[in-house]
Amino acid sequence: MMHCRLFPLLFASTLFCGLLPVAADSLPSGQELARSIRDALPAKDTVIEATMEVTLRNRKRVETPLTVQTKQIGQAECLMIYETKPSDGVGEYWQVRRTVAKANEYRTGKETKRLAKGEELKEGLAKSSFSLSDLGLEFLHWPNQKTLKKQRRKSRSCHVLESTRPDVGDGGVVRVLSWVDIKSGGVLAADFHTADGKVLKRFSVKGLTKKDGHWQVDELEMRDVEGRTRSRLKLHLK
Repeated sequence: MMHCRLFPLLFASTLFCGLLPVAADSLPSGQELARSIRDALPAKDTVIEATMEVTLRNRKRVETPLTVQTKQIGQAECLMIYETKPSDGVGEYWQVRRTVAKANEYRTGKETKRLAKGEELKEGLAKSSFSLSDLGLEFLHWPNQKTLKKQRRKSRSCHVLESTRPDVGDGGVVRVLSWVDIKSGGVLAADFHTADGKVLKRFSVKGLTKKDGHWQVDELEMRDVEGRTRSRLKLHLK
């Protein structure tokens, strides 16, 4: 079977492993499906060493070591911490505070832990296409969530979840299609669309490692379609 950690540590949690209570032939409510993912908190504290590998348009590769940490701060609250460790300068420190049934809180800076908002949420970690809002699964907090259909993706049966927000004319993402694995509750892939229908970014699970009889994700990819760059987060699982 595939391990529940299908989207973890990238987008801020150990994913929900239970199935929603719906009939076999029906679709779960989009709001309930989104809630089940965003409100799933990690079962324990973890620290994972990782590498962010960015392949630029000219095919040059930039690698940055980082750590991904989950820290429980209550029964219904946790911190997700992303800290880069570049060899040629000061690293980045990003923190996502996740609380069940509440909006996320984003902070940057190891010493100041300054509240991040607006354009800062669109910045990429270690020059990658993984933004702060991506890491917090912010699209699952958007007002409109709809389960469109069942569809196979990566040889797995999935629910296709559509997340949308009002277009405020900022040229940003207003629609996200996610393929949610029915058995594990993990997001296997996601497309990020602008208001005019263009796909800005594409996320997908790329690597799996079998450990203790369970499959665990060890590589995740985000492609910047317009910029023609590829970012891969490689988790060095022990």
